[in-house]
Amino acid sequence: MRSFSKSGSVNETMILDTLNNHQYKDLDENWKRHIKRMFKTIRDEDVIKVNYHEHKDAKPDLDIYVRDRRVCLSIKSGHAPNMHHEPVKTFYDFLRAQGVPEKIIRIISFYHYGYSLKKRVADHILSREEILERYKKEIDMANDYFITNQGVVREIIYRAILRGRLKRDLIDYLYYGNPNRGFLLSVHDIFYLIMKDKAKECESIHFNSLTYVVGGRDPSSVHHHSLKINWPILCLWFYDEEFMKKYG
Repeated sequence: MRSFSKSGSVNETMILDTLNNHQYKDLDENWKRHIKRMFKTIRDEDVIKVNYHEHKDAKPDLDIYVRDRRVCLSIKSGHAPNMHHEPVKTFYDFLRAQGVPEKIIRIISFYHYGYSLKKRVADHILSREEILERYKKEIDMANDYFITNQGVVREIIYRAILRGRLKRDLIDYLYYGNPNRGFLLSVHDIFYLIMKDKAKECESIHFNSLTYVVGGRDPSSVHHHSLKINWPILCLWFYDEEFMKKYG
């Protein structure tokens, strides 16, 4: 999904320029490794073509072509990178369709809006810190539900990272980093890395290593009724030499 931040958009453009209309043999060694993973039969003289993905609200950012094959690439950068955003209503309906109990959805909604669990009236809107301090048991209950229902987590990964709410084109790979340094994850890698990380100690609603982020806690904010799903550990892996040896 095309980045809304200026730095994210600039990063995507620089990566496009790094690859577009260049022969494979002329790329630096890092990008040769990445492109070789995406196009296993690429030849030295092959010219790489890159376009922005046609749908701005789709998960792919760039379409990369070598001969007659296309790869859809999602690009992320920055701290706690945002993978997904959507209205709370459609996300909660999605959770219901996955069989998530209403009790769990109410806890998530309470975490989002900060209304009293008992009164459900906005006479006092609790801050995130107040919620985590006073209602730890309820937050733990919601998180434990997802830890023990990994099939739901798989569906959240699919929605938040691979295809999106509007069911546009799937991504083939996710690249985290900048034109000079980064790592490349396949769809298999994405599922493996998230599914193996249950992340029990996390001070938020989370789905393994994916975190639920309130779009805007101020009721007057235009983002008050929207949520984000972030994947914070990506920025830590960027500095993990062992991880970079495998995926970088």
